[in-house]
Amino acid sequence: RNGHQVTLRSSTKEKAERLAGERRISSLPEVELPEAIEVTHDLCLACTGRPEGAGTGQGETDGVTPELLVLAASSVHIRPLARAMAPWVAQGQLVVNVAKGIEENSLKTLSQQIEEELPQARVAVLSGPSHAEEVGRGIPTTCVAGARSRQTAETVQNLFMCDSFRVYTNPDVLGIEIGGALKNVIALAAGIADGLGYGDNTKAALITRGMAEITRLATAMGARTETLYGLAGIGDLVVTCASMHSRNRR
Repeated sequence: RNGHQVTLRSSTKEKAERLAGERRISSLPEVELPEAIEVTHDLCLACTGRPEGAGTGQGETDGVTPELLVLAASSVHIRPLARAMAPWVAQGQLVVNVAKGIEENSLKTLSQQIEEELPQARVAVLSGPSHAEEVGRGIPTTCVAGARSRQTAETVQNLFMCDSFRVYTNPDVLGIEIGGALKNVIALAAGIADGLGYGDNTKAALITRGMAEITRLATAMGARTETLYGLAGIGDLVVTCASMHSRNRR
């Protein structure tokens, strides 16, 4: 809707072919993929604008290298995906992670994993209370873009901002990622409470005390308290604990 040229890369050739034909994602039945979005299984094409194996010699046409690459895979797949992308990511290319989680064995955030696998890239995160079921239907949503460089965060902000999607910026990447990952633990508890038939009092207690625990841990790790009181902290926690779209709550 912002006029960008977009390529969507699917994990399997079969999924890519189905998406290209049906223009629907099973988990988002109310959202139709615009015809302008190109769907592919070719990771090289998604990263470089050129199909894998295409030559770049004199007289051959190069594809347009994407200004920004969005990693929207499940958190457990982020490191393997970044590693697979490494041969095709250009120096200084912007990589934005929208997944939420922490690596099980290393306890590293997702952006730390991406930086290890793609040291040549500029890495940013985009996070907040933003269920795709609503974003795809144009329901007003706010998120926060985080990066060490203000210019990088503002680039992400400008690319995604539109009438129904407002983006703030924040240099506290660690706080954004810790808030986005740990709220899922509290959401699981909220879902258990709902399943047991408990009420709003219980959920309010879980959210409030859960936020206190998340904030204490995050600030002990070096995050800023203000980040946890913002969209990536309390905002994401509330929507994940209360929404019918929240997988963790369900």
